[in-house]
Amino acid sequence: MVRELREALDDHQFEVLYQPQVNLNSSAIISYEALLRWRHPLRGLIEPQDFMRSAESSGLIIPIGLQALDMICAQTASWPEHMMVAVNFSPRQLATPHAAHEILGALDSSETPLSRIIVEVTELGVVGRHAADTLHILHNEGIRIALDDFGAGFASFSALSELPLDILKIDQSLTWAVSAAGRAGDRAFMVMESIADIASRLGLDSIAEGVETAEHAANVSRAGCDMGQGYYFGKPLPASSIVTPV
Repeated sequence: MVRELREALDDHQFEVLYQPQVNLNSSAIISYEALLRWRHPLRGLIEPQDFMRSAESSGLIIPIGLQALDMICAQTASWPEHMMVAVNFSPRQLATPHAAHEILGALDSSETPLSRIIVEVTELGVVGRHAADTLHILHNEGIRIALDDFGAGFASFSALSELPLDILKIDQSLTWAVSAAGRAGDRAFMVMESIADIASRLGLDSIAEGVETAEHAANVSRAGCDMGQGYYFGKPLPASSIVTPV
């Protein structure tokens, strides 16, 4: 796997798809999340969960992440400046000593407005001082920070006060649980409502992930979430297939 990942990096086999993040009140697309995929010459399209662990353990996630960022900047260069792009960064990449310099350098060389970029990091990724320091530097430069997969079982509420956050993304498992019948669904709804309320009190936008049906959309809106993301609003597509509003 590691050998093939090195080949994939050299041969530019990685590609990026984009999924809309939608305002639940206006139905307007506010931003897109950039999602990395590996186009293997024999096995076809490979999802991140099938190669990310090897990329992390080998350290290849660092050059892969920078190559992905270069692709994202190039592919979204013609988008209107107000259309934001959420980019996932590896915990290991954020924790490297020069992470902030490398990310800012890539954005500067591509002339990508810093206000367009949202750095997404999972809760598990924010575990070290170096990663937190990187996030503070990026935030001070005008880049928005999103905490991903909140409520997936690894929640650290201390992160809400310690990190420079702008967005709280609620894990898809909670979105699906809210639609369950009976007491389980009611309890899940109260949890989501509480998370959305905490986000609002902290001045953060809340995004519910995994919105796949009209029922999901209605439930997360009723719980007080600001935005939604999932197949109900749109599947991940290549940049060439996306028409952004002016």
